Order: sequence, then structure tokens, then C-alpha cells
Amino acid sequence: MAHYTGRPRFEWDEDGRIMTLLNRFAFIDDARLVWSVPAMARVDGASIPKFAWSILGSPFVGRYRKASVVHDWYCDVRTREWKATHRMFYEAMRTSKVSGAKARIMYAAVYYAGPRWDVAANYNAELAEVMTPEAYSSLEQSEMMAMPASPPDLTLWHRRETDPEAFEAMCDDFAKKCATIADVEAMIEEKMGATE
Repeated sequence: MAHYTGRPRFEWDEDGRIMTLLNRFAFIDDARLVWSVPAMARVDGASIPKFAWSILGSPFVGRYRKASVVHDWYCDVRTREWKATHRMFYEAMRTSKVSGAKARIMYAAVYYAGPRWDVAANYNAELAEVMTPEAYSSLEQSEMMAMPASPPDLTLWHRRETDPEAFEAMCDDFAKKCATIADVEAMIEEKMGATE
């Protein structure tokens, strides 16, 4: 069963926009893949498109805060495939008890207009943290985890043109007509254009 390990503690930076994580924590998904975020990671909620903030609220408020922090970190370091990272965000939100409807709308926002990147498979194979939940727990107790290396120059891109009004008009459909995130992806591809 998906769950978080640790309880994240944060400190706001002077600018009031960036949060620094004071302790390491992780999300472990249903496939038992560990999505760990190191202490001193800095996040700003930017992995969630800003136009969605006015619809759904700030990424640092509410039940999806932990999911937002993990998502931000993996969008910054890009050590896992973009689609897997966005899907983890959905699963983490549901684990945080965000309603299915709201989680599908949030997922739709990052799938539609969130960051994308091309993955360098050999880089990721060398760098990706493959760890069991038990190993993570052991490592967490020993406090020996080092900060990951900076990602190589990968192509990072967003959808060139977004239509926040069209997205907002579809939010009800994402919530009521989509039973799964695959349904959300299909609706976006059909009504808002291909994403790849």
C-alpha cells in the first residue's frame, strides 16, 4: 500500500515563495518504488502550472502539500520519466486523502501544462535511486543519504501554448467523466491536442 515515510518539516525562505525541506522524507508508491526527497531540498510549487493555482489553490496549502513537494523535487532533478513523475503525483495525492475528483483535476493540470523532459536512459540507470522501502528506512535512520548529483543537460519543455480558460471549462469533465488518469490523458489528447 502506498504511504509516506517521515513527516516533512519546512522553513520558508526570505522571499516567502520557496520552502526548504528540513528533513528527508519519501513517498513509497503501490509498486514499492521509493520517491525520496533529501533534507535541504528547495521547492517552490512550480511543477504545478500557475494558472491551476487559481482553480485549485496553492501547492503548499491543503492535503496535497506532501505530494506537491515530492513532485516538485522529481521535476527538478528529472531522474525519472516525466509521465511516471506526474502519475506518482496523482497516487501521492490520493494517499494524502485528496478526493478522486480533485486529484484528477490536479493531475490533468500537470499532464496538460506541467514540465516535460527527455530522459537520458543511461544517465537515469546510473543515477536512479533503486531502493526497497526497507532499505530506505534503514538509510533514513542512519542519515547517510547524500544529495543526488545534478542532472545533465536534458531538454526540459512545457506545452508552448496553454489555454487556461479551456482547461478550466473542462475541470468538471475531469472530475465527473474521467474514472482514471488514463481517461484524463485521453480527454486532454482529444480535446486539447497531442502532448508529445
